[in-house]
Formats: sequence, C-alpha cells, structure tokens
Amino acid sequence: MHPQGTNSTTFCPGALDGTLSFPQLLEHHLHNSPRHRAFIYDDGHGGIVSVDFEKYVRSVHTVCRRVLHDLGSNTKAGAVVAIFADADTLSFCILVAAIMRAGLVPFCLSPRNSAAGVANLFQHVAPVAVYISPDMESVMTETRGLCETRFLVFQAPAFDRLQNDADSAANKALPVLPTVATEDTAIILHSSGSTSIFSKPVYLSHKMLFQYACVPWSGNKDYCGTVMAAQTLPNYHALGVVVGTWPFTNGVTMAVLRPTTPPIKPTPQNGLSSIINTRPDMISCTPAFIEAWSESTIGLETMKSVEAVKYFGAPLNKRVGDALVAKGVVVCSGYGAMEVGLVTPFLECHGENWHYFTVRKDIDFVRVPEADGSPLYTLTYLVGPSFTTTFTNSTINGRPGCSVNDLLEQHPDNPELHRIYGRKDDIIVLSSGFKMSPGPVGALPTHRKFLPDERILEAHITRNPFVQAAVVVGVGRTHPSVIIQLTPQSQLDLLDDSKKFKIHDAIWVSVDEANKTSPAHFQISRKVGATACRR
Repeated sequence: MHPQGTNSTTFCPGALDGTLSFPQLLEHHLHNSPRHRAFIYDDGHGGIVSVDFEKYVRSVHTVCRRVLHDLGSNTKAGAVVAIFADADTLSFCILVAAIMRAGLVPFCLSPRNSAAGVANLFQHVAPVAVYISPDMESVMTETRGLCETRFLVFQAPAFDRLQNDADSAANKALPVLPTVATEDTAIILHSSGSTSIFSKPVYLSHKMLFQYACVPWSGNKDYCGTVMAAQTLPNYHALGVVVGTWPFTNGVTMAVLRPTTPPIKPTPQNGLSSIINTRPDMISCTPAFIEAWSESTIGLETMKSVEAVKYFGAPLNKRVGDALVAKGVVVCSGYGAMEVGLVTPFLECHGENWHYFTVRKDIDFVRVPEADGSPLYTLTYLVGPSFTTTFTNSTINGRPGCSVNDLLEQHPDNPELHRIYGRKDDIIVLSSGFKMSPGPVGALPTHRKFLPDERILEAHITRNPFVQAAVVVGVGRTHPSVIIQLTPQSQLDLLDDSKKFKIHDAIWVSVDEANKTSPAHFQISRKVGATACRR
C-alpha cells in the first residue's frame, strides 16, 4: 500500500481504518482540506470549474437539510431513501452523501429500470422515500401502481441550482453525526439483472464502502492531486460509488461532465471533448468508449496523452486493445465484481499483456479448478480482517468466501496473471459493462404480477406459437440481439410473402412483451432480430 497525500499542501488524509464513517470523513476534510479539489468540469466555454472540498461538503449539508425537511417524521436512523434519477455526476454524488449525512441509507437505482423492475426492488427494500428526476415521473407513477409498499416521492436536487438554497439554509443546524458499526449497511446498489430478469438489491456495508474507496492506496505511487477522467462512468453502478469516494480517501481529483438540468448524457463524442478540455492524467471508462475512441485520430491521440487508460466492467475487444498498445496507448484492466469490490491494484499495467490482471496482495483468494479437467478456474475471495464481501457462498479451510462465476485463464509464463476467459454461467456481458441473463427457456405463467427469477427473456419469446427456440446473443456488443428459430410450419410460411410479415409482427409482440420487463440497456431492437430457418 502506497501512502497518499504525503506531499500535498491542500490534502490532509483522514482515518481510513473504520474509526470514521464516510460522512465523518467529509467533515474531517471540510475542516482540514477545504481548498483541495474534489471535482473539475469544463464550463462549455473553454474554462475549467473546480469544486473544492469546502464547496462540495457545504452542498452536501444543504441537500441533507432538504432531505430532513422532506422526510419529516420518516427520518429514522437506517431508513432507506431511493434515488431514481437521471442526474449529472456531481448532483448524484452529493445526494448520496447527503442521505448518508442524515443517518439514512441511499439506494441507487439505474434510471434504465422498468416500472416492474423498480417495483420488484422496492418490494425487497421498502424505501420510505424516493428522489426522482422529471423524466422518471411516469415510470414512478406506474411503479406505485405495481408496488404494495407506500413511499414518498420528491424531485432530486440539482447541483447547478443549489447555491441559492445553500445561502438561505446555511445557519440551520444539522443533526449530530450518528455512530455506525462497520458492518451496518452504508449504501444499497442493485445487480444488473445478470441472474434473473429482475435486478436484486446489493447491500454494501460501511467496511465494504471503504474497501472500494481505498483502492488508490494499492497503487505504486502517490496519486493525490492527479486528475482522473470519469466523465463516462455510470452514477448508479458500483463504479459511481468510486467517483464519489476517491477524492476523499486519497486526494485524486475526478473530472466529470458539466452539471446541468437536464443532465448531459455521456456519449463517446461529448465524453472525449470533456476529457480533452479537462486534461486528465488518467482515464477510467467502460470498453465501449475505448472502442469508439480508437476509431478516430483525436481519440487515439487523447488516449496516448495520458498515463493510463483503465477499463472496467467488461472485457475490451482483443483486436482493439492490441492495436492501441502497439500505437503507444497504456491500457490496463480494472477487474472486480459488485460482490467483492475492485480487486486489482490501482493502475497496474502489463504492456502487451494488457488484458491480464493480478489480484491485490492484501486479498486472500483460492483458485477453484473446473471439474472438466480444463486449465480454467474461478476465484473464491476469502473474508478476513481487512477484506469483506457483500455475501459469502462457500467455505474453504474453515474461512468463509465469495466465489465469482468469471472463468479465468492463467498467463502461460506468469502464474500471478489472470485473464477473463468467459463465464461459468450463461451471462452475457455487454461492452458497456452491463450484464444480462437471457435464459433458460420455459413456459411463463400469465397470472403472476412479478415473474419468477428463472423465467427470463428467451422464455418470453419462446411462448410465441410461431417460435420453436430463441437465443439471445451480444457478448462484447453494445446491445443484445436475438436469433429465433421458427416452428417447421412457420418456416414454410415464410416463403409466402402474405404470411411472412404477419409472422414477423406476431413475434415482435412477444419481444416487446419481454422488453417491458427489462432495463433499457437489455432491450432488443427490431433491427437486431434474426430468424433462422432451413433453405
């Protein structure tokens, strides 16, 4: 572990050993590191705006007062407050921190979720309130109709409108910071639907939150004061947790998209433009953005200009990665899983072996070989005094551990290097980092308000009387597709133009039905469906 912030004149490290909660760490920096930069963004006119620790924490206080006012008697320690908002990074991170400052537990929801998906999550978590953006109002209205639990709904505050509120509320006292146990829940995220058609809540303890937050300490130098480009990372994902915590644990400054209402949605084009303007030392993103930037000269030159480009969430296309490294881009893999956190050292790169990774020295793990005698294996991460997981699913030599279903392959010359070979289960990993489970196939009951976990996308489509089988594909792609095998009679009917379009329209009804229960990034477009039949 490399010390962070030792030579900084603006950053005073706080205790990261569990004696401080994250809200307490923010209070520490308000008084001891007020002028250190937490975030920067370009103002759209060629200038750079800095948000120092004092401005950030004061904004957290302002939003905390608003949350306490909104909830009133519902403000009970440990109560869950959901965020279902398409918000800019600064606004989102401040709202998360403000909910924690109020002694409550934030529940971060992807704005891509369907009403059925949100309702299913709320049945598990039972939030007392939810903060939404204006574009989520119709989905939330539908969610309320599906959900048996009752909750309050408020508009999420926006950073670009906070200053007036801060001036009027500055003298209102905040409650005393609550004392929390390291095993108490700090924040709730949700899975990306990789094991069922509906996402499942994932509970991060305060210990787990700091496990994410302290990853920069595993690097080989002091990164305090350096700038990391985070313009394209999703707020509601575990990667978004990183954005909101790293500045306060090691002093790295996060470059984000300009806070606006409505927010600027990250694209390869505006993300690259913001990166160029903010001049970061390193870039963190999902593979989809690297692959898009690699296709232009300016994208290539921008990636060459930084210390490293680190990708998370999914494997990077091997051809693209090899080409970038050959042209002088330093590419490195950031590997982890929501249930265990980020397990690779901070910005550790391996040259031409860029697609391999090592596990940090402070993490104990065991290789579990595949039973078929192949050289492939999975890793089980063992819980210990300095490392925890969101859950455990195995015990090895008396120690509880969490086994992850990624199939790995060892480097031929270096046993400490691993690369992702595939999945032990039937998970599709998109290049955006999102994961989905398309099967198994089976008949679906029509009377259930919420579909059971084992009934998912392919099953919806296979119910159609024209369909014999359906396979959802999309590994390494930006969106999923479906290949449909028709019944023998339907294959013959395709030869008749008068029947062909009727069959296609009927199948699309089933695909559309499946889409209604899936998050937006798992939905299948009519343009990417194919029917397979004998010629």
